[in-house]
Amino acid sequence: MKGIKKHTHADREKIIRKLVPLIRKKFGDNLVALAACCSYARNEDTDYSDLELTAFVKTMPENQPQGGLAKLYDGMLVELMWMTKETYLKTTLDINENWHFSGSDRLEPIINEKFIAELSNYRAPDMKKKCFDHAVGIFAEVQEAVTKVLNAVDQENREGMPILFFYMVIEMLKLLSFLNQVPYVTASRIIAQAKDFRIRPKSFGKLLEMAINGGYHDLTALRQVTVAVFEEFETIFDDLGLSLYDDDYDPNTPVHEMRQLK
Repeated sequence: MKGIKKHTHADREKIIRKLVPLIRKKFGDNLVALAACCSYARNEDTDYSDLELTAFVKTMPENQPQGGLAKLYDGMLVELMWMTKETYLKTTLDINENWHFSGSDRLEPIINEKFIAELSNYRAPDMKKKCFDHAVGIFAEVQEAVTKVLNAVDQENREGMPILFFYMVIEMLKLLSFLNQVPYVTASRIIAQAKDFRIRPKSFGKLLEMAINGGYHDLTALRQVTVAVFEEFETIFDDLGLSLYDDDYDPNTPVHEMRQLK
């Protein structure tokens, strides 16, 4: 395979050293700091890991919140993103719709260690309220995903079930991240991390076992577990004092801010 090769952490370190002067040349005086992120920054990169870098700049061109490029070099994906500090906080560390996958981002300083340290010590304000607001907002997506699975069960749609089932599980995993106010560290450990969450439906472990072992092919068992998990989610929201459902369908009455479709 020409496009996929094994690399070590030391290999990636060598590439970074060669990239630094090229990145300085690209941004000039506009460059504030540079950091490696994701698996390299956590020192968890393995044979086939990507190399991902983030450059922080003073200003961006008008109407461009961030920029980036990806290159397939010697069988490895090398990505460079650039943005201002304010954009990084807004898109990565502050609570937003993608925070469940981005909020744990770790930065390994390459240029301007003090600047990177300040970002690493940042804590999003009003985390609990914002996480719960997002949880209420995306519950509509969980509800929709569950109904699609139940429809497929009733129709005995085994061909369509794998995609519908895993879509439902992913939406539920997003929801659990917000309910527990904890982002996922990496895709390969999402299920393991979710199993340890303090707030989760009692039956959610059974659903995860179906995902791991392919048990969703048993449509009767799948219906039972899916309904149980959904009802247990409802109870969790009730216990937290969070309202999920609307009293009417009138578009002239208020709607939760996280359910305003854009």
